[in-house]
Amino acid sequence: MGSIRTWRGKRARANLSAMGLGAGSRVEPERRLPELDKWVGCWVAVKDGQVVAAASTSRELVRHVKELGERARGAVAQFVPMPSDDIVIGVG
Repeated sequence: MGSIRTWRGKRARANLSAMGLGAGSRVEPERRLPELDKWVGCWVAVKDGQVVAAASTSRELVRHVKELGERARGAVAQFVPMPSDDIVIGVG
């Protein structure tokens, strides 16, 4: 079991290093659009820097985006946390 933990630890450090996040590096906080502050706790669809739809659940947001049709095409859905909340976003 010890060798598995060691391998995972080494592998994790190697992955962080490959992403430029090795020991001593900092991850810069993601800056969000100031207008999202009024949508805290909601799911929003953002297109070209503007909120085109908002809802209290992701399922509801999908319905709103579908209703908007072409106006919302290409919008990005995201949850708007409290500004004080730390979140981690993984891509890949």
